[in-house]
Amino acid sequence: YFETMSQASTEDALAAYKKLQRAMLNSSARKWRDIDISMQQMRAMYLLRDEEEASVGRLAELFGIGLPAASLLADRLVRAGYVERRGDPDDRRRVLLSLTRVGERLITELREGNHSLLRRWMSSLSTEDLAALTRGWRALAEVASHHGAVLENNAV
Repeated sequence: YFETMSQASTEDALAAYKKLQRAMLNSSARKWRDIDISMQQMRAMYLLRDEEEASVGRLAELFGIGLPAASLLADRLVRAGYVERRGDPDDRRRVLLSLTRVGERLITELREGNHSLLRRWMSSLSTEDLAALTRGWRALAEVASHHGAVLENNAV
């Protein structure tokens, strides 16, 4: 009985999350409409924002794609002006990628747009609902960070 109840609660939470994602997408559709890049390119830009710079090999590893596909992904972002390449001073065979100012500005605008939208919506919640949301997100972040550490330790 508890397992079924837990599964139903998980499905309810995922359905609510999907509804939230859809509302965020609808609210930011105007910004996205003018951006001509794929979701994989966007994910690569978020990765570069978080890691500051990464090699083409790192992109391949994180996205589970081959080096030629990762190189093509990088090429498209460089041509669009969002990413720049430079040689690794420690290893001449390696190419490092980082966001350009234009790329950083785009990611910041998209990220801040979502944060301000969430802030606005959260300000409409009751104190109890906001506290419950905060507890839930903290708990999920804790599980996710532990799970990420487990994955990283197993990969070594």
